[in-house]
Amino acid sequence: MAALHSWCFIFFLVIAVVGKATAAYYVPVFRPTAWKLAYATFYGDETAAETMGGACGYGNLFNSGYGTATAALSSVLFNNGYGCGQCFQIRCAKSQWCYRGSPSTTITATNLCPPNWAKDSNNGGWCNPPRTHFDMSKPAFMKIAQWKAGIVKSAT
Repeated sequence: MAALHSWCFIFFLVIAVVGKATAAYYVPVFRPTAWKLAYATFYGDETAAETMGGACGYGNLFNSGYGTATAALSSVLFNNGYGCGQCFQIRCAKSQWCYRGSPSTTITATNLCPPNWAKDSNNGGWCNPPRTHFDMSKPAFMKIAQWKAGIVKSAT
């Protein structure tokens, strides 16, 4: 099953799409949450080769059906691996680099963005707790903002 694409290092609005199983049939019911503020960046280049593999163990994301619509999550979102496979809808919310109309994209969590304790959370330590952060593949990020943005506020 192919996932939807896009993430950005911008202040984003993010909607988490959470599945809950019913007791009788174990059929997931997806209920989006309210938009929340977060941050987003990207890593790698246009090929997204650097995003293959990752802490969730999905291996080659093209062969697994995820493509480039993926992101590494800060430890707050990763939640010791429980965040793997979750889908998030992201839109650029507060940056001069947001695309006009604030388009959204949907990504799948496939990796961990580890903390960088040697850097301040506002200067390179983007994935440091308690920051809610998405480190998106570059193709996913470029669906919501210009790549030169670096880091952006977003909504999920």
